[in-house]
Amino acid sequence: MSRNQGYLHPRANCDFAVRPILRRLCRRPSRRRGECCDARWMMCKECGTLWAMKVLLVEPPKKPWEMMGDFIAPPIGLAQLAAVLQANRVDVEIVDCNASRLSWEDLERVMAASQPTLVGASAMTTFLPTAARVMQMAKGIDESIITVVGGPHVTFMTEETLKDHSEIDIVGRGEGERVIEELVKALGAGTDLAQVPGIAFRRDGEIVETPLPDPVDLDQLPLPAYHLLPMQAYYFIVFEKFCTVLTSRGCPFDCVFCAERGFWGPGWRPRDSELVGEELELLHRKYGRESIWFGDDCFNVDGEHMGQICEEILRRDLKLNWYYQGRADLLIKHQEYLPLMRRAGNLMVQIGIEADSDDELRGLRKNLTGDQVKEALKLLREHDIVCQGMMILGTRQDDANSILRKVDYMKWLDVDFPVFTIYTPFPGTDAYREAREKGWLETDDYALYDMAYPIISTEHLTRKQVIGLYNRSFASFYTDPLMMLRGLLSPMHWKREIWRYMLGFAAKLYLRRYWRLIRHLLG
Repeated sequence: MSRNQGYLHPRANCDFAVRPILRRLCRRPSRRRGECCDARWMMCKECGTLWAMKVLLVEPPKKPWEMMGDFIAPPIGLAQLAAVLQANRVDVEIVDCNASRLSWEDLERVMAASQPTLVGASAMTTFLPTAARVMQMAKGIDESIITVVGGPHVTFMTEETLKDHSEIDIVGRGEGERVIEELVKALGAGTDLAQVPGIAFRRDGEIVETPLPDPVDLDQLPLPAYHLLPMQAYYFIVFEKFCTVLTSRGCPFDCVFCAERGFWGPGWRPRDSELVGEELELLHRKYGRESIWFGDDCFNVDGEHMGQICEEILRRDLKLNWYYQGRADLLIKHQEYLPLMRRAGNLMVQIGIEADSDDELRGLRKNLTGDQVKEALKLLREHDIVCQGMMILGTRQDDANSILRKVDYMKWLDVDFPVFTIYTPFPGTDAYREAREKGWLETDDYALYDMAYPIISTEHLTRKQVIGLYNRSFASFYTDPLMMLRGLLSPMHWKREIWRYMLGFAAKLYLRRYWRLIRHLLG
């Protein structure tokens, strides 16, 4: 019986003669090696060390979202898992193919040379196919490698994932830190995987799902294992020397199109501001990071927490520019912190505007009004903070006129950088459940679930028409003479640079649109 048929510990079935890969991996010393020839699985009963187990966490080659341009962000989730594994004395390596410029062929060579016991990857919906490809590669190298995929998509689509992807042995559900820690300990000790919280796996032709663990205490986590990443390789268009930092998890709101509440659990959990300060100082002083994206689901939930982080930045004399995603109503609620935030380096805020009418905002469960959006943008301008506004196109009620009105609305609001996204019903959201129940989903190709490609038609538009209006929306805003003048003549150097980039992106969309028209006429 191979290890993956029930995940038996080698003590239960250790045929050394017919398992040459184990012989290669037994070269590492173990205090109790005599108990079993398979040293990868040995846990020292004195100190808890897992001898010779090797975990390889993979960020596979990914095609970036076209609008975002040429950027590379660090895989913070994998770095956090790696830090937890290292704290448990597990040998772990991260391979970031995008930062290291590795092709799929390169990844296969690296994986084979690493000789891992376990290969792990994380997958949002649009990246499930690439995560599955990593696991296929691992099984092609050595069938005995245990393959694990975690992340939002597989958390919500556990049964489908295990039924459709035989190359995935185990699904990690929900927050991954405790899951990976307990999983590796169980594999090392040879205990029943059904006792590991937050996983799913196959057994005797059935899928076994274990209960989710309690929410992670964020202040008990080690800092992400940045030393395992090529930190100098991360950048974001004009924000060179870039990194992502999380100061909290979860969101107290319940928007119909968002899966974060379902993934992290209800409520909002902040990290201690001093720990955030330590992380920022490490990134700035050791790794030379100068631009920080606070990647929280909603950074501005608590004004006092934001203020404390700002004080940490100033107290430590960190020369940082930083940006975050937040809500317009909370920006108004905590407006007294805006001067402090600007002084501490806040240059830009990403706000979910999402719709041009209060009726549609209610339908999206945004718990927000247009008047609040208008007031929030006014406050940002008064404090010299740039607004990146998100607007959803292609909701079920949208027609051509309503989509173009949304573009005009963004111009009227004078948003510095609008980002138009296509309404995408992600698994785990009420939007997905409704679309599935009513038969609206027109593709199950998860690679297309990227907010830049329509998954459903509207009541008035085909998907082809939606994508045409999506392209037209970017082009209409970024080639508007008044908007262009304000952006290209801005006193902020980096704002001018972003406008140059977005103008090029809009021009590309225009050329693509007219090339299709020409081909149609000639065809």
